[in-house]
This record gives sequence, C-alpha cells and structure tokens, in this order.
Amino acid sequence: MREPDGQQATFGSWIPDSALDQPPPPGEMALLSAALLIGILLMAIQLWLLTVALELYLGGQGPRVWQLALVSGVIFLGGRGILSVLHHRSHGRRTATR
Repeated sequence: MREPDGQQATFGSWIPDSALDQPPPPGEMALLSAALLIGILLMAIQLWLLTVALELYLGGQGPRVWQLALVSGVIFLGGRGILSVLHHRSHGRRTATR
C-alpha cells in the first residue's frame, strides 16, 4: 500500500521507500533468526508441558498440574520479554534513521 508522497504502510507506521530499499544493519538478520529459533523452541517446550499436564491430570494427579502451569507461565513471560526487547530494538532503529 503506497501513499502519494512515496511512503509505504507497514504495521501501522509509515516508512519512506528509501528506508525499505536499504539492507538490514549487520547482525540484525542473525538476531531475528535466533529470536525465531528461541520462539519455536519455547513453543515446543510448552506443547510438551501441556502433554505432560494432561497425562498427569488424567492419571489422577491433579495437584501436580499447577506446577507445570507455573513453569509454562514463566516460559510465556520469557517469550513475551524477548518479543518486547525485539520490538523496542527495531523501533529505536527506525526512529534513528529518520
């Protein structure tokens, strides 16, 4: 979606076309790849925890499920923290290039 003044809409903000044509700064692709890998790993661990929790619940050991829910919540907050750091990092980089 292009605007008349030569800017493109991305995620609710306007970035000039010249900024979109530039290659990413050194190391940014590696950082995003590492973040994606960590995110996939965290989701896999949470899926495993859900499976173990269901197994324990169906086996009649309901009180132990809360421990797994707590660990899953900590993993979720860690993933949310990583997402927040990446958002702040990319937002700061965008405003510095303007």
